[in-house]
Amino acid sequence: MTDRQLILDAVRNMPETASLAEILDELRLLQSVEQGLADTENGRVTPHDEVAKQLGTWITKSSGRTAA
Repeated sequence: MTDRQLILDAVRNMPETASLAEILDELRLLQSVEQGLADTENGRVTPHDEVAKQLGTWITKSSGRTAA
C-alpha cells in the first residue's frame, strides 16, 4: 500500500467530526508506526535486555533520583 493510500484510509476511518488537530495526531502516529516497522525490518533495534539495562540510567537522569 502506498503512503498516500495509508493516509486516505486513516482519514476515512476517522469520525466526520474529527478536528484538524486530531487528524494530524493520527497521521503522526501512523508515521511513527511505519518508521518503527521500517526500523525493525532493517535491524535498527535495541534488544530488550539492553533496554532493561539502560532503563535505570534513563530514569535516574530524568528524575534526579537513584535507581532502585
